[in-house]
Amino acid sequence: MKHRREIDGLRTIAVLPVLLSHAGVSLFAGGFVGVDVFFVISGYLITGIILAEMDERRFSILRFYERRTRRLLPALFVVMATCLLAGWFLMSADAYQNLGQSIVATTLFSNNILLTVTSGYWDMESQFKPLLHTWSLGVEEQYYIVVPLLLALVHRFFRRHVPLALALVGIVSFALSLWSMRAHPVGNFYLLHTRAWELAAGGWAATIRAPEDRPGSDALSLLGLALIAAAVLALPEGSASPSPAILMPVAGTVLILLYCRRGLAYRLLGSRPMVGIGLISYSTYLWHQPLFAFLRIASSSRPATWQFVALIPVALALAWASWRFVERPFRSKAMPFRTVAAILLPAALALLAVGALLHLRGGLPGRFDVAPGADRPATFKQYNMRVVDLKVDRFAAGADKRALILGNSTGRDVVNMARETGALPGYAIVYRDDLDLCDGPALSAWKRALVEAATLVVLVYDHKPRNTCSGWQLAQRPDLYGKIVFVGPKDFGINLNPYARLPLAQRPRAQVPLSDIALTASRQYRAITPPTLYVDVIAALSRDGRHVPVYDRQGRILSEDRVHVTRAGARFVGQRIFQTPAWQHVIMRVEGAKR
Repeated sequence: MKHRREIDGLRTIAVLPVLLSHAGVSLFAGGFVGVDVFFVISGYLITGIILAEMDERRFSILRFYERRTRRLLPALFVVMATCLLAGWFLMSADAYQNLGQSIVATTLFSNNILLTVTSGYWDMESQFKPLLHTWSLGVEEQYYIVVPLLLALVHRFFRRHVPLALALVGIVSFALSLWSMRAHPVGNFYLLHTRAWELAAGGWAATIRAPEDRPGSDALSLLGLALIAAAVLALPEGSASPSPAILMPVAGTVLILLYCRRGLAYRLLGSRPMVGIGLISYSTYLWHQPLFAFLRIASSSRPATWQFVALIPVALALAWASWRFVERPFRSKAMPFRTVAAILLPAALALLAVGALLHLRGGLPGRFDVAPGADRPATFKQYNMRVVDLKVDRFAAGADKRALILGNSTGRDVVNMARETGALPGYAIVYRDDLDLCDGPALSAWKRALVEAATLVVLVYDHKPRNTCSGWQLAQRPDLYGKIVFVGPKDFGINLNPYARLPLAQRPRAQVPLSDIALTASRQYRAITPPTLYVDVIAALSRDGRHVPVYDRQGRILSEDRVHVTRAGARFVGQRIFQTPAWQHVIMRVEGAKR
């Protein structure tokens, strides 16, 4: 396929909005559609090359994968190795373990599958994942496992129907994405079957012979640019993708690929700055996410937008160096493929081995000081979930003291705090995450019976602001009067990675700033709850109301994910909240009523 400068410029149109969007520049909130533009470009170029070689009877699947290997792996491996090196110094054990998993998945072009499987309540926040963006490489390479075989089959027996075959692939995939938007939103974003239509759209465009001198071609090209710009500037952050709205950048890209051969759009996209950035767009895309992620990982508070923007020139500089000294040599025919394989195969095996080691060894916690008696990293999840054993529909027969603890995983934290500190001696405990006191008369009969049977009801608020009913009204309900207590939200800041490097002697003094989310939640819940019945967790932990400890006196971390407590955290926090006047008042009242 003849090289087209304007496609290099189109790559610039794709990559820069991605960088600005991920940097948090609000004007470019929809810049994530740059990835969709990349998918269409890839489908167009690769399909065009495959079909041209098939027409000339010289297509080889081995040569095809050789080109993909030369194109993708060298720069990718350099970036992954750099992430491992930076993670050694900057990442906590849990985060480094997660990086190891991503290294394995990315090396196997399946990070999109890993992210789909692991995304959920307990997953580490995506902003701290240096290799999050490699999900798109997984989609592409999985597509190119299937499509060359499909094209070979259709080309051999039904050459005229190749456009129809690609159109059918696109229609089916788009229909699946519409269904998955609600049914499986995470998989809809990450997986091949809901993204294939974007690559197929580019492939379909490669089968269309648009005349270069067609009247109105420049207008159609400018319309394509306008559609991409409209998506970048109009789509809000967090928009569903793929979705019908993504038709805008996809259709815009197709128009440019078909009709941008001369005119204003051609001169813009074919200009030297646009072509220059486009040539290094792959490496730019590879470098930007690790730079942004490690800026967050190294910062105890949320970095400002200007700091991310300041890293964009750094990403471009690294991308140029990567393109000049890694991409170009490996793509050159002067380097035989046996040499390429001799370098890349051991590198791939080494990355797989290191990634597996990080997973199996829990992120190598021994890189930093380990406090005596500290639990193994990442075991806080199982520690929290063990409370589900108490999720039953009735109290043990014959129990005189019966505590009903309500809430999601933060409610389970309170159960663990009570267990670690012995705060509820002699109590039979039932935990429920599906009993909403705000439902009142709408509660099922067995739930009403459970509430009435309880001698103590503990309602634990979430760590995020949520619309809920008035605690003042709940406290006056006949079935709750005199036996309910409310436990406020807690939080351990924005990022705990920097504190992992502290020596044991310094850890008891470490304080982390609370997140704005937790402070907002605390204000909201205090406003709707009687102060004499409100256990203010943040106040119990914080001297100034804005900072909380990171470690206990022995240097054991209180929370690994910044919300849920470890075993040491349950003991540390529990010892403080169960001494608050609100808790003592309710307990004394309940005990007095029993006597």
